[in-house]
Amino acid sequence: MKKAVIGRALAAGILCGTMMWTACSTAWISEAEQIVAALIPATANLVTLVATLQGKSISAGDLQTIQSAGAQAGTELQLMQSLITQYQKADATAQPELLSQIQTAMSAVQSTLDSLPPVLNIKDAATQAKISAVIGIVLSEVQSVAAIVPLVSASTSPEMMATAGKPMRKRPPLTAGEFVTSYNATMTAKTGNAELDHATTGLRIHVHKKFTSWASAGLLK
Repeated sequence: MKKAVIGRALAAGILCGTMMWTACSTAWISEAEQIVAALIPATANLVTLVATLQGKSISAGDLQTIQSAGAQAGTELQLMQSLITQYQKADATAQPELLSQIQTAMSAVQSTLDSLPPVLNIKDAATQAKISAVIGIVLSEVQSVAAIVPLVSASTSPEMMATAGKPMRKRPPLTAGEFVTSYNATMTAKTGNAELDHATTGLRIHVHKKFTSWASAGLLK
């Protein structure tokens, strides 16, 4: 009798442990989906801001640079979104490759955004500070997402493991809601430049309850 009780207890413990491990191993998916869903309009609104200021404090050359980088980052973020969805539905044998692809897309977004500030030639100090701050908060959130995405398996190439491992030392990301709040505060903070402050007023991003839908201001009430 005693052996049977112990056996049942052990079986229950193993089952609970397995369920907890499964929950932990997939818990990042929902959070990452929500964050990426916020990053997409956040990146698009950066491009909108620059387009609004073109011919004023933004040159045609800088507009083209940011439009190109914004389009590329947006494409990579949408790819991340798609890959995360695929990962959620994939079997265990396909998941490591999908994780590699997610990490590659993350690295591409980071590289694209990180390369922007040094190549811009914005003369107006307030506009330069605003663009740098918005890029900075988006870049920081992208980098931090790596802290919640599992590392690929040991069978992956050393190069990929090294690339994936670097961001893991960074802080965990803001939640989607925290990111939206921080982004909106950064985007709409007053600078004293009337044209710039007017341009940023309508560029908040919003989220419905339960993070079911994202949109730029003016499209979502």
